[in-house]
Amino acid sequence: MKYDFYDDMSMMNNFMPYDMDQLNNMPNSFKESVNKLNEPNNMTNNFAYDINNMMSGNNSNNKLDLYSPYEGYMRGNAFKDQYVPYKNYRPQKINITSEKDEMLVNIGQYSFMAHEMNLYLDTHPTDREALNKFQEFRNKADELIKNYERKYGPLTVSGDVSNQTPFNWVTTKWPWAL
Repeated sequence: MKYDFYDDMSMMNNFMPYDMDQLNNMPNSFKESVNKLNEPNNMTNNFAYDINNMMSGNNSNNKLDLYSPYEGYMRGNAFKDQYVPYKNYRPQKINITSEKDEMLVNIGQYSFMAHEMNLYLDTHPTDREALNKFQEFRNKADELIKNYERKYGPLTVSGDVSNQTPFNWVTTKWPWAL
């Protein structure tokens, strides 16, 4: 795939992927549709509409359809209506062999869900249900991290237990060490 730089005369420059052989074999109606999408006024108007709609709260009728934290973590997508598996990928069950592994998986899944909700809130800032879910997942991840750090030491260099003397980050076993 090649990348060509183009200026859409809007607020930013973009990189647009293209493959000339594929593009030449496309029907004219498809080429015209793509060209219309790339017109500066069309992009600017759609962008302004989306921002106005988003900020006015017109997205409040959306009902979140989320996977459980474990399912979302395994699939790499929290939203059931947006999940499209990659080729033949089938999520596999994680083989947990210790309490430490279980704690790390739990931290991973709740942190992942909080991050997904954070991304969703970037484009749906007035969605109260999403904000509540974000806070729920973030609080659960924070609680799990604190429990892990009390038992096994700091998870990251900025963890709460890294504020102790001696500096625990260098005196305890790191999370990825066997």
